[in-house]
Amino acid sequence: MNPLVARQTEESVESRFAAEGIGLGCEAQLRAAAATLRGASPSVITAATVVGIFGQDDAAAIETLVADIADEFQLMTEFRLHLGSFSVRFSRR
Repeated sequence: MNPLVARQTEESVESRFAAEGIGLGCEAQLRAAAATLRGASPSVITAATVVGIFGQDDAAAIETLVADIADEFQLMTEFRLHLGSFSVRFSRR
């Protein structure tokens, strides 16, 4: 991804949730991946994967967040829990 686009996407997502003071620690990265996939041509990006670790985030809350983001961006997800970590693969419907 173009570094400028990546920075602008990150700033946009961060400012939205920083002002609200809510959300999980991994929310910005999940939203950035979903937005990047949704905004790109299918011939350029077919899927995006985010890998994260559990801090104080709750597994059920992360799974719910992933489902909400998938609905918002009209994407399919593959969510996997591992010992102390998780992975989410966003793909097109």
